[in-house]
Amino acid sequence: MLLAVCLMLSWRALSETNFFFSQIYEYNGIEEQIAKYGPQNRNRNGFETTTKSERAKIFGEIVRSVNNGGQGLEDIVYRDASGEIIDTFLTQPEIDHLNDVARLIAHLSGILSYLAAILGVLVMVFWTGQAWKNMDIWRPYTVAKSFLSMLALLLVCCGIVLAVGPQRVFYALHEWIFAGMAPWHFYFQESLMTTMLTEPLFGSISILLMVSAFAIWVLFSALINKILG
Repeated sequence: MLLAVCLMLSWRALSETNFFFSQIYEYNGIEEQIAKYGPQNRNRNGFETTTKSERAKIFGEIVRSVNNGGQGLEDIVYRDASGEIIDTFLTQPEIDHLNDVARLIAHLSGILSYLAAILGVLVMVFWTGQAWKNMDIWRPYTVAKSFLSMLALLLVCCGIVLAVGPQRVFYALHEWIFAGMAPWHFYFQESLMTTMLTEPLFGSISILLMVSAFAIWVLFSALINKILG
């Protein structure tokens, strides 16, 4: 429960930093993929002429929109180096898919908010039992023991992903999560979104989410241990 809440906090914190898009840009093949597939796009022209800062701005607008129920997706545009608008960034099928993503994020955020409330109530109940009733209802593991158990779980999950293949896992999750919804697979020649959001980028974002969630989890675990230990 605590790890799930920490993942939610990690998502929100990293959203504010634009998932460090500008910092990890060079390491994820974004420039090369845009240079290759931008000129081939059948729906939009000139995206390969945009700057890195313009692409970071577009990515940030997508993140803000999916965190706000999909509002503003259709208004995202891309500009040339002089600031002139070239075209809108997303096609309607892409907007439909991102609206599905926005609804999923809203649904998960609601569930995780309830989990956070339940977690807070449980800690309060356990603390009250110790402080007022002298009842040791539940004593959490030490931070070190919890850290090692969570690290083992993380390594097992990473091992499974590497054994199956990150791309196969990525596609399988999309097929499962977005079953019966708008199409989510787009070819490079038809989608600037797919061209800019490379597969390695999603891997980097996943790593950032897990590392930051893990750090938040350690801090909360230490706090809970201090309260109930």
